[in-house]
Amino acid sequence: MSVYVLPLVGFLAGMLIISLGGGGGAVYVGVLTGLCGIAPDVAASVSLATAIPTTLMGAFSHYRAGNVNVRLALYVLAGTAVGSVIGSLCSGLLPLRFYNKLTGLILLILALQMTWHCFYPPKREIKDADSLTAKDKLKAMAYGLLGGVMSGLLGVTGGGPITAGLFVLGCAPLHAVGTSVFVIFGMSLVGFFMHLSLGHMDWQLVKLLLSGTLAGAFAGPWLMSKLDRHKVNRYLRPLVAIINLILAVLILMK
Repeated sequence: MSVYVLPLVGFLAGMLIISLGGGGGAVYVGVLTGLCGIAPDVAASVSLATAIPTTLMGAFSHYRAGNVNVRLALYVLAGTAVGSVIGSLCSGLLPLRFYNKLTGLILLILALQMTWHCFYPPKREIKDADSLTAKDKLKAMAYGLLGGVMSGLLGVTGGGPITAGLFVLGCAPLHAVGTSVFVIFGMSLVGFFMHLSLGHMDWQLVKLLLSGTLAGAFAGPWLMSKLDRHKVNRYLRPLVAIINLILAVLILMK
């Protein structure tokens, strides 16, 4: 597959990240390694580098729309920072197949949790920083740790477990997505610099993907602004659960 179709891939992945709070990094890495024959370590670095400006734009848009719980995001980021460092340092120690199985298993568990909550929603909804309990904070850091480890190991944005975790915690769908995009921006920065220090980067691939992802990052918020907020909140949770379930099955089948 020619690398010159990467702008289109970037556009679709950018839409996924901004609109659904994750999923784009998995698309990047899957296309680069599986279809373009790029080495996994280079694909990971390119994915993280491309996600930084994309998620920065998305986080700003979601923040302006009131979809970001900043304090909750900071607790998640505390976990992701640790997880990203651990994942990056361990990225060459075990076979890629092991990482794939672990990632697939984590996504499968979270997808099943989200599916359960689609039928039996959490009794308590996290609406603002004042509604956070000590247990909520610990869970937020744990989900952040999972996302950070995935980001450091595989170069994915880690948004899958983070968005799913925020849903399970009781965040409203749009708040879960907005907060997840905010977290992914910070996590991508940490993971990018860790991989950059290891010397794994192809700036030509970054440019090709980035030309598409920036357009996708613009299109995502615009598209969501045209949709009915009540309907988005109603259907976003099962949609993200289905996407995580599909990704988990595809990864486990590799």
